[in-house]
Amino acid sequence: MSVIAALALASFFNHPRQRVEVTHRYIRVAPWEIGVDRDTFTGAVTCSLAAKRVHFKSGALIFHLGRDVETTHAAFRVDGGPARPVSQAFRDDESLGFFPRRGWIDNPAGGDVALPAAYLKGAKRLWIRASTAAYPQVYDIGRFADALARAKAAGCPAPAFAAPS
Repeated sequence: MSVIAALALASFFNHPRQRVEVTHRYIRVAPWEIGVDRDTFTGAVTCSLAAKRVHFKSGALIFHLGRDVETTHAAFRVDGGPARPVSQAFRDDESLGFFPRRGWIDNPAGGDVALPAAYLKGAKRLWIRASTAAYPQVYDIGRFADALARAKAAGCPAPAFAAPS
């Protein structure tokens, strides 16, 4: 029995170990910040793309208006264009995977507005007003296309984008 134990210990200590780590890389394309995490063991890549009060996930830009802000009837304007209700984007948001069974519909006071990135192509500024009683909030979305291209060049495939924690 001691011979078997000795052989087992010897094989354990002589077994080559693979160094496992997650490498982190940050890239800045002002005002955007790109995070690229690579797991050397699995090869998985996870990325984040965010700016102040906005992040990119699953083909949509998520704008945070504030905690407990009701956004169901919010309106948005792109680069001084006409105001449109965020409800116009609900169907497109659903096609991108938003509004799961339990999500913003069940919690409309979550303070977030999701708009498909295609709605904002080439835009520099976005204004969102949560209600007629609220002041519009402005978001700098200029250079989003540059940041997204830079993220893809850094090895971020489309499904790798996750919301920053």
